[in-house]
Amino acid sequence: MQNTENEHLENLEDILLEEPTVKDKQIERLQRELDYERDARREERFVCILVLVILLDVVFFSVMSNFGGPIALLILELLILFSLAKRMGMEQIAAILDRVMNRLAGNNNGRE
Repeated sequence: MQNTENEHLENLEDILLEEPTVKDKQIERLQRELDYERDARREERFVCILVLVILLDVVFFSVMSNFGGPIALLILELLILFSLAKRMGMEQIAAILDRVMNRLAGNNNGRE
């Protein structure tokens, strides 16, 4: 029993010490490319959603006659965009939106 465990450990060490094969390098490169494509698509989706929100704001703000409605809509949109940015892995955008929401709320703790 002890012998087989030692053999397994030696085999594991051999595997870990081996140089990556061409196939391993290709897999790693393809994985990086896939990650890059996923990030690019998330950013693209977020930008499309943001443009759609801005276009809808133009329509809604022109229809609303008072200032309360647009402000409430803007705050609601910021909350939605903040959670969407975090979910899509856009931490920089989420941080910017967080600072904007803190300023709108009058919370000065978010200042740098």
